[in-house]
Amino acid sequence: MIRHARPIAAVLLLCSLEVAAQKKAAPRSAVPQKTIRFQGATQYSQDELLAAAGIKPGVRLTVAEVKARARQLNDTGFFAVVKFGNDSKGPIFTLTPASQLYPLQLDNLPLKPGKDLDDKIHARFPLYHGLLPPSGSTDDGICRMFEEMLASESVKATVKASLTSDLGPKKITAMNFSITSPPVRIGQIQLTGVSPAMQTKVNTLVDGQTGNEFDTENTLAGLQRSFEDLYQGQGYAAVKVGVSEIDPPVVSDSAIEIPFAVAITEGGVYKLGTINYPADALASRADVQKFLAKYQAGSGRPLDQFLLAVNDAYHARGYLDCSVVSHAAFNEATHIVNYSVEIDPGPLYTMGAVQFDGAPDAMALKLKSAWKLAPGAAFDESYVSGFAAQAQKKDKALAKWMQTEVVTFNVKLDPDTHEANCVFHFAKAAQGGR
Repeated sequence: MIRHARPIAAVLLLCSLEVAAQKKAAPRSAVPQKTIRFQGATQYSQDELLAAAGIKPGVRLTVAEVKARARQLNDTGFFAVVKFGNDSKGPIFTLTPASQLYPLQLDNLPLKPGKDLDDKIHARFPLYHGLLPPSGSTDDGICRMFEEMLASESVKATVKASLTSDLGPKKITAMNFSITSPPVRIGQIQLTGVSPAMQTKVNTLVDGQTGNEFDTENTLAGLQRSFEDLYQGQGYAAVKVGVSEIDPPVVSDSAIEIPFAVAITEGGVYKLGTINYPADALASRADVQKFLAKYQAGSGRPLDQFLLAVNDAYHARGYLDCSVVSHAAFNEATHIVNYSVEIDPGPLYTMGAVQFDGAPDAMALKLKSAWKLAPGAAFDESYVSGFAAQAQKKDKALAKWMQTEVVTFNVKLDPDTHEANCVFHFAKAAQGGR
């Protein structure tokens, strides 16, 4: 059968009518990008929100596509609620930010944390400004980004993100990124500057460190402290230790090994002279000596023990954030080193509430009666650590019961009110088999 072709003019006219119809219908079925606005999240710029939603400049979006962009924003995890609607000025996203965001923490990734890495993350995830939601597409996307960065260095690894608490000495909660496989370890340690007199001791330290788990944030500083402590313990008070990672990591099927270079400038051997203590210190030198007397003789360097005793004396007075720093003065002629102590006490913490979890009512009453640190009094850390033992000495029934219990405690500090709240936990001790 022979089909009759449409006249060319008729085809062009039909196409023109279809295009015209599409243009005329656009305001009803599409949203001009330039009119889309955001409210409720002023911590992010308009451009950052558009990029996070996947909205490109100059592109018209259908209503269905706008809803998809709203879901994309919601999936990032940065917002508790994402709504889309229209007001007198046009289409608008109304955003309710997530109630809690957390800092990014690298667990065992051989990457360099800092501004450069933050900038790279922000370029791909525009809502990232150092904080992350506890879940969502952003966290998953950063995992994939880290895997790609490692792969570019010939490191094939699987990265996961998890919300983790009590990371490091500051006890923070953070989004922690870690390599789940293969394990990441401290590799070969290359040494320079070690004298024959210290070679055996240094080799023993190296053997003890090689093969340990690698920690992005702490391994380098930990190695530096370990070598400094070793040398200072032998009288090298002026030792200087430089530690750096050696790139690239050594990768095998069984592990990722991070090599390090350690450069040591030993200096001379010095004897300890005097430790000068501030005359106007809140805790007197006599207070410090009381804590110093509790330490076992020979259990550490005299300077370290003295500084620890200063810290204990201030903690006993409620200054739980105190900072204690020593400054060395070297006498090259006599090879004697003298130290001065600088103390920043920080805020005073007072006693808040005490709680005895797991104790029967009768025993809880006895414990509350024995507790003598009143609310509002300067918090005494040593009193808390010694309370369980002291309470048993004053009540036979209490002592008999506590002998069957495992007692632990934790102190919760409120950084706003500077109150310290104590919780003692009692659990039945496991009975050993015969």
